Amino acid sequence: MLVVVIGNGRTTLFWSDVWCGRVSFSVRFSRLYDLSVFRGASVLEMSQLGWGEGGEAWRWRRLFAWEEELVGEFILLLANVTLQVNNDDRWLWTLETSNSFIVRSLYNTLTIQPHIELPVDAFSIWHKDVPLKVVVFV
Repeated sequence: MLVVVIGNGRTTLFWSDVWCGRVSFSVRFSRLYDLSVFRGASVLEMSQLGWGEGGEAWRWRRLFAWEEELVGEFILLLANVTLQVNNDDRWLWTLETSNSFIVRSLYNTLTIQPHIELPVDAFSIWHKDVPLKVVVFV
């Protein structure tokens, strides 16, 4: 629906925004995100720190041996990323051919979704088989 096209990386958050792949790095590499010193950095800031092997962007509070493999995977993922210093980051709305946000396209997407059957009976969600005295106590 909404995707970012990276330019210089100044307005895109490195860990939180989805800018490389289908999920944010804070989700994909959640363990590294928890240990990172630069959690609020932009893509540009991380690039300037250096996200190559031995770069300053890879500063951690601590790191175990098995987490170093994740860092290696991360570095390989970013090896082909180059920023366009003369272009700003742009957000595109993919539900329209014009890439501009239109409320109608969001409304249509939300209302056309097929009905999902729940595996749990809705009645059982609200009415638990708990003795009355337990309910009153709680």
